Amino acid sequence: MSNLWQCLELLAGGNHVAAEWAKLFGEQFAPLRFAFLRDTQKRARFIPCPHGCGCEHEIVVRAGGKLAALCRCEPWNCDDITLTSDDVVMWQINRAKFGRAVAKAFDCDAKDADLRIPGTRQVASFGSAAMPVVLTIQHDRANFASAVVQLVATLKECFILLAPTSRFLDGNTRALLKGAKAGFFDLASNLVLLPGGNLHAPKKAGVLFSPFLPENESAVTESEAKKVFALMKSLDLGTKYRKAPLEKVFRLLVLEDRTQEYAARKCNCSEPLISLRVRQIEAKMKHPLAELKGFASRLADMSAPVEDSRARNIYSKGLTDDTGDD
Repeated sequence: MSNLWQCLELLAGGNHVAAEWAKLFGEQFAPLRFAFLRDTQKRARFIPCPHGCGCEHEIVVRAGGKLAALCRCEPWNCDDITLTSDDVVMWQINRAKFGRAVAKAFDCDAKDADLRIPGTRQVASFGSAAMPVVLTIQHDRANFASAVVQLVATLKECFILLAPTSRFLDGNTRALLKGAKAGFFDLASNLVLLPGGNLHAPKKAGVLFSPFLPENESAVTESEAKKVFALMKSLDLGTKYRKAPLEKVFRLLVLEDRTQEYAARKCNCSEPLISLRVRQIEAKMKHPLAELKGFASRLADMSAPVEDSRARNIYSKGLTDDTGDD
């Protein structure tokens, strides 16, 4: 099965040997195990038949402590399989670590909280109101619907629900989420697993999640937008940065919602320098970068008249200046 996120729904609820994970995840298993799986300290008693016959082989200890998996079919059809101690390790998804990676990818504040709902945890918060960002990993439509009902009863309204895929989302659960003013996003459409095991989100929380912020926070951001805009225009006052000036970095990361890697290329500098500029921007503007992205659309609207005014002044000067070349 090539669908990474659907495989996660199939296996994330239990403990499985590496062979089961690898069979479904293929080449993605190596970075997945390194980044997001953990050893449960349990050892398997059976492993699936590697020949795909559907049976399970019993694990036994032979003389000298050697491990083997024996076919128990009647009559038996498969040869004995020699195993190593690593082959019988039971692995499961490290939900806390995976949640932190999801929060980082979306540029949210990581926050791990047990909501007492099976397969469901809060993994992040977004905005000054700390809107909950929740991840649920379910195996079927009924469990997914149950999780949504419990979430709405617990959080009431204004939250973000993430799931590996949208295949369990139906009309009923969609209506429940809409009634709670909650947003739903599937990881399959919004995240990419990179070769090194990191997660990448082409669109960040500032773009995706802002429409679901509580109404009172929207009013606050409206009232604060002018302050943030003024701070944006004064970012480079009193500084002597020739590489990666603060306003340029702000425009790339916030207004254009680019990645730090992209900003480093555009500014012809290193990523650590961009990270330093981010910390300087957050200190000057007294808002985390994820929250500043919630102002992006308002700041862009405010910037447009300024840019248009500059363009008109330049155009008018060109019409009246007769010192230039013909």
